[in-house]
Amino acid sequence: MSRDTLLDDEKVLRAEDISTRRFNDRGNLRPALRLDENKYPAILGGSVIRTVLIEQGVSRKVTLSAIDAVLSERASNAFLAQRGFATGLAECVYKNRAQGNTVFPGPMATTVQAIIGAVFKDSSENFTAVEGVMKALGISWPE
Repeated sequence: MSRDTLLDDEKVLRAEDISTRRFNDRGNLRPALRLDENKYPAILGGSVIRTVLIEQGVSRKVTLSAIDAVLSERASNAFLAQRGFATGLAECVYKNRAQGNTVFPGPMATTVQAIIGAVFKDSSENFTAVEGVMKALGISWPE
């Protein structure tokens, strides 16, 4: 096994540890960690994040303005990037060497969304699985 393959596996395993999700097919997670491949999983993940937060608000019987406020905060790129960095997900990202191996906030937010999209796909669209990962990443409804 090549050194690059081992590093790839370490990144995927670390992302699983951080997300508390053991993927049925790690082929769902790997593209979420690649900045050049994670745009489509991120579109799905962003939508799923919003859906979960809305459902959590509805189940709490909060006002629409309260739901909007939580969405504005918790589904924002700034918040998602902050959670990605805080949980250590930046170390799991396949970085763009042309940018000095730095993960910037925008791509970090996209990666977090893509991971949620990957969980949704890997779990056969199971929102309970997604909620568990969102909680582990600190992006669920505020208590």
